[in-house]
Order: sequence, then C-alpha cells, then structure tokens
Amino acid sequence: MIRINQPGDIHFVTFVTNIRRPIFKDEDCCKILLEEFDFYRQKYGLKIYGYVILPDHVHCLIYFEDEKLTISKIMQGIKGAAARRIIDLYASSGRQEHLLLSQADPGAEPMLRSTRRGMGLTEQMLRAIPRDQTPHKRNLQYRLWQSKFYDFNVYSDKKFQEKLDYIHKNPYKHGIVKDLSEYKYSSLRNYELNDQSIFQIDYREN
Repeated sequence: MIRINQPGDIHFVTFVTNIRRPIFKDEDCCKILLEEFDFYRQKYGLKIYGYVILPDHVHCLIYFEDEKLTISKIMQGIKGAAARRIIDLYASSGRQEHLLLSQADPGAEPMLRSTRRGMGLTEQMLRAIPRDQTPHKRNLQYRLWQSKFYDFNVYSDKKFQEKLDYIHKNPYKHGIVKDLSEYKYSSLRNYELNDQSIFQIDYREN
C-alpha cells in the first residue's frame, strides 16, 4: 500500500494482531501498548487525537509535523516495541494461558502448543523483539502483529469527525459492549466523560 505523507494531514491507522489473536483481551497488554503510544508521542512530537484497542486490532488518529518522519517509521516503532514488551511479559512471568483464538490457523500450528487449560504461547514465540524492529524484517517465525497496516490521510474536519466516530463505535460494532461508555480502552472516555485516567489524548485546536 502506498503511504502518503501530506503535511498537515492526520493519519487514521489500523493495525491487526497476527492471525487475529485476541491478545488485547489482556489489560496488561493494553497498558503496554498505550505506554508505547505515549513514548513515541514524546519521542517524535506526535499528536494522538483518538484511539480504540479491540481484542485483535487497533484504530488510532495520529498527527505529526516533521516532514522527514513517516507513518511507517512511527508504526514500526510502536508495534515493534509493544511486541517486545508483551513477549517479555509472558516470558518473565511464565504465563502460558493467554487468550488465543479458539481454533488455530493451520499455518500457525508451530506457534501453538496444548496446555492442560487450552492453547498457550510457545517459548520460542516469547523471544524478545528489539525496540524499533518489526518481527518480519528480522525474518522471525513468530510474531505478534500482522506485518502491514492500513493508513488513510484525513484531509478535512468532516472526515476527521467521521473517523473519530468510527473509532468510538467499534466496541459496539463488534458486539463487545452495548453501552459505549463502558468500554475502557477508547478515547470516547476522554471526549464524552472527560476521563483522562486511562490515556491522555491530544485535542485539536479550534
């Protein structure tokens, strides 16, 4: 997919876990991802105007002014660092019962092993991935994310509101909650409830 860096545009980004595993049913993983959002916001001077973390995918609205910076570099950093930390978490804690898909993809059989309680992550899958390197570039067999991501340039106020509404409605769309205000890992809480306790978003200036 062609990535377009148009100065002044906001990027609506979607990225997905490998084989759609519901990694982010685990709140510890959600917290790690938000910490990496904040780390790279500080590192690159990003603005994060909205987000939602679903069990197997993430949507966010990201803005940056540096014309030498690309959305690919930003996503490489966030995804790689979050993967490394999440894998380290499971390796160090010995937690093997993390929620996975109910049925493994046939091509993913080497990644999974049976445990008494169900499917768990293999020790090989729990290898650390260096910050700022996505797994596929190191040709690793095991990875947390799908290698690609979707990027759409938000070019107007109307389109911004459309994408923000889409982000906020996602937990309802996927049948996770009936009341959107109940969903914890979404910027709806920031906008509608003035709740900055989970993650502090950036607000656009009028």
